[in-house]
Amino acid sequence: MTLVELMSPAGNREALRAAIANGADAVYLGGQEFNARQLAENFSREEIVEAIEYAHERGVRVYVTVNTLVKNVEMEEAIDYLYFLGNSRVDGVIVQDLGLAWAARQVLPDLKLMASTQMTVTNALGAKLLGELGFKRIILARELSLKEIASIRRECQLELEVFVHGALCFCYSGQCLLSSMVGGRSGNRGRCAQPCRLAYTLVDAKGQELEPGAEHLLSTRDLCTLELVPRLIEAGVNAFKIEGRMRRPEYVAVVTRAYRRILDRYLEDPQGFTVDPEEIREVAQVFNRDFTPGYLLGDPGAELMSYGRPSNRGIYLGRVVEREGGRYLVKLEAPLRQGDGVEVWVRGGGHPGLVVEDIRLWGRKVEEAPAGALVSLELPPQARPGDRVFKTSDASLLAWARRTYTSQREIRKIPIHMEVWASPGQLFKVKVMDEEGHIGEAASSAPAEIAIKHPLTEEVLKEQLDRLGNTPYELKSLQINLHGTPMVPLSIINQVRREALANLSLKRREAFPRSVPPRQEFVTTLASLLRDKEGKQASRVPSLSVAVGSYEAALAALEAGAERVYLGGEVWQGQKAISISELQSLCKATERQGKEFFIAFPRLWQEKEELHIRRELERWLQAGGQKFLVGNLGSLQLLKEYRLTGWGDYTLNIFNDFALQNLKAWGLEGATLSPELNLEEIKGIKALLPLEVIVHGRLPLMLSAHCVLGARLGGKEGRKPCFAPCRKARYGLKDRLGFVFSITTDTRCRFYLYNPKTLDFLAHLSLLRGTGVTLVRLELREKESSYVRRVTRIYREALNCLKEGEIEALSVLAGEVEKYVGREITRGHYFRGVV
Repeated sequence: MTLVELMSPAGNREALRAAIANGADAVYLGGQEFNARQLAENFSREEIVEAIEYAHERGVRVYVTVNTLVKNVEMEEAIDYLYFLGNSRVDGVIVQDLGLAWAARQVLPDLKLMASTQMTVTNALGAKLLGELGFKRIILARELSLKEIASIRRECQLELEVFVHGALCFCYSGQCLLSSMVGGRSGNRGRCAQPCRLAYTLVDAKGQELEPGAEHLLSTRDLCTLELVPRLIEAGVNAFKIEGRMRRPEYVAVVTRAYRRILDRYLEDPQGFTVDPEEIREVAQVFNRDFTPGYLLGDPGAELMSYGRPSNRGIYLGRVVEREGGRYLVKLEAPLRQGDGVEVWVRGGGHPGLVVEDIRLWGRKVEEAPAGALVSLELPPQARPGDRVFKTSDASLLAWARRTYTSQREIRKIPIHMEVWASPGQLFKVKVMDEEGHIGEAASSAPAEIAIKHPLTEEVLKEQLDRLGNTPYELKSLQINLHGTPMVPLSIINQVRREALANLSLKRREAFPRSVPPRQEFVTTLASLLRDKEGKQASRVPSLSVAVGSYEAALAALEAGAERVYLGGEVWQGQKAISISELQSLCKATERQGKEFFIAFPRLWQEKEELHIRRELERWLQAGGQKFLVGNLGSLQLLKEYRLTGWGDYTLNIFNDFALQNLKAWGLEGATLSPELNLEEIKGIKALLPLEVIVHGRLPLMLSAHCVLGARLGGKEGRKPCFAPCRKARYGLKDRLGFVFSITTDTRCRFYLYNPKTLDFLAHLSLLRGTGVTLVRLELREKESSYVRRVTRIYREALNCLKEGEIEALSVLAGEVEKYVGREITRGHYFRGVV
C-alpha cells in the first residue's frame, strides 16, 4: 500500500474510468451477486475481469464488495464467487457475513478479507477479533471520532479504512431494519429503500405534533472531510474511502480529483497545507445535502442533519431581487453560465427548477456572468422576490468531468523508459520498462536490411516510438542503439512498439497475484466443508426466554414462567444501572429455580467506552454473573479474553450455518438468529449450536448515535448541553401513513427507533417444532414490569399447551395478546423473508 490509499467508488465502467483518470489509488465495485448496492448498475463477471485488468494495467487496486448477509442456500454459490474473484486477481473482497468470512478462511486462505462497515466495528477489540478470523482491513463505523480512530490504531495492526466523503446512514451500518421491516427491502441484502430520507413528524406520547409540518428528521447531510485530511492521516487512517456507487461518473471524477490534490498537497508539504475554497465549491456543486464532518470532531448535533430536503441542493446562487414582466432579477453569489441547472426554493414549498438558457446582463444577452452581477433570468412562475436560488449543476464542470473518462487520450499517464536496437542483418528490437521494473520486449520477425535510399534515423525512431497517445503510457526516456544504415518499414516499427507495450501491460497485470489454490483443490476442500456440518434438529417444544431492562421486569418474567432471563445492556434515560445486590439476587434466584440468567452487554459500544465496559464486566463478575449476552464483536472479544460463557444476540446478524460454526469456534454456547430469516430458512439451518428466535416484541429498527430529541427539543440549535427532554416524556416519529415509531434513548444518548407494529408469533408457535429452535424470546427491554409479567404469562401458557398438543388453544391466547398490546401486530419476516 501507499502511505495513504485514496479509494473511489465505481458503480459502472464509466465511473471506474473516472476514478482512475482522476487519481484513485484503488476502486471498489460490486458484481451482480452478493453486493450491498443491488440497485446500482454493477458489473457482470466478464466486466469484473475487464475492470480488474484495466485498473491493474494502470497500477490501481480493485476491491469487490461481497457485503450482504448470505443465506444457507446461497453459501456454496457465494464461496465459488469468491474463488472467481481471487482467480481474477482481485486485490480484496469486502465482506459483511461472519459465516462467509469463516468459510473463506477455510478454503481461500490467501484471499484478502476486508471487514465491511456493515460489520459495525466500533472499537479496537472488535477489530482484533476480526484480525484473528483473518481479516486484513477494517472499514470502521462512521460514528467514530478522530480520537477513537487514533486509539484503535494504537491497539490494532490491521489496515484501517474510513469513509471521508459522501452519504451518511442515520443508523449504525449493519444495525438498520427499517427498510426491511417496513417495506421488505433489506439493507443487509443490498436493497435498502432509504425510508430514512422520507419526511416524519415529531409527536408526543398522545400522537400530538410537536412541530409544524413534516421534515426529514432522519435524513443526514453528506460527509466532507477535505479540511480534515491531515488529522485523518495523523490518526492512522490507511485508506480514504469516497462513498458513491450509486452516483454518476461526473461525481466520481470531481470528488476523486479534489481528494487526490489535497492528499498530495499535504504529503508534499504538511506545514503549508491549505484547502482551496474552489475545491470545496466544486465538490459541493457536483452533489451535496449540505456538508458535515460527521462524528469525526465529536457529536455534531443538529448540524449532522439535512432537515429541509433529502436530495442534492447544489450551491447557493443568490436571491430573487424583483420581477420584470416574465423575467426575474437575481443578484449572483456565484458564477452562472448557459446550460447550468438552477432551482428556486419558493416560499410556498417545493423547488421548481430549470436549465438556464438565457442570461442577460445590463440588457445584453451573455453566455456567462460572474459572482456579484445582477442578471435577468427566466425562472419558474412560482418564484417571488426574496426566494433563494440554488445552482444544482454546473455545465462546464460536468463537461470537464466527462472528458476525463470519455476521451481516448488518457489523462493519467504511466512513465516508461524505452530502448531500441536497429542494425542491418539484425532483428529490430524494442524494450520498454516502467518505474516499478516491469519489462516488455518485442522484436521484428525478420532482420533489418541495408538501406538503399532512406536509412533509419534517430529522429524517425523517436517520432514513431513516441506515438503513445491512446495508451496509458508516456515516454520519459529513449535510448537508441542505431548501427550502420538499416532500413526498417514504419509499419514494422509501430508493430514492434505495440507488441512491446502489450507485453509490458501483461507484466503489469500479472504483478497482481491470484489469491486462490488450484481449482480442483478448492472444489475438494469446499465439498468437505459443506459435508462436514453436523447438527441435530430439535423436535421438542422450545423453552421461553425474556429480555428485560430492569430488575423489577426480570423478577416479573421469572415469576410468570420464563426459563431464561436476559438483563442489562442499555441503561435507559431516567433509569439507573442494575446494582450489584440486584444482580446477586437474580443470580441466586435463577440458580435456585433451575433457570438461566444472562447479563447483557450493550448492543453496541464505541472505543471511548471500553474502560467503562471493562469496569461493568468486573462488577458483573463480582456479583456472580457467569453467562453473558453479546451483540457486537468487541463484547465477544472481551468474553474470549476473560474466558467466559456467552450467547450471541440477533444484532450479530446470524444468517447461516457457517456463522454458527464461527461463533462455536469463538466459544459461544448458542445464538439468536437474525429476525430477517423466514420460517423455511430457519428450518434449513443446522443446529450446530442451540438456537433462539424472537417471537414477540417491538424491535428497534434503528440504532443511532444521533438523537433526534436532543437535536430538536434539547436546547439551542441542538447543541450540548442538552436539556434531556427524553427524561421528561415519551416521543415518537409519525410517517406519512400515520404510523408512529416510538423512541427511547439510553444514558449514552443513543437513539432507538421502534417498529410501530408489535411482532407476535404466538398463534404459529407450533411451526417452530422441528426447526432446531430450542428457545423463543420475548424482546421486552424497554417495557415496564406489568407488561413483561402479562405477556410472559400468556406465552408460558401457550408453550405448555403446545407440549400437551393443544394447538387450537394458541389462537385463543394470541387473541389475548392482541387485546393487550393492540391490533398493530406483525409476523415479521417469518412468512415473507427478505430477497
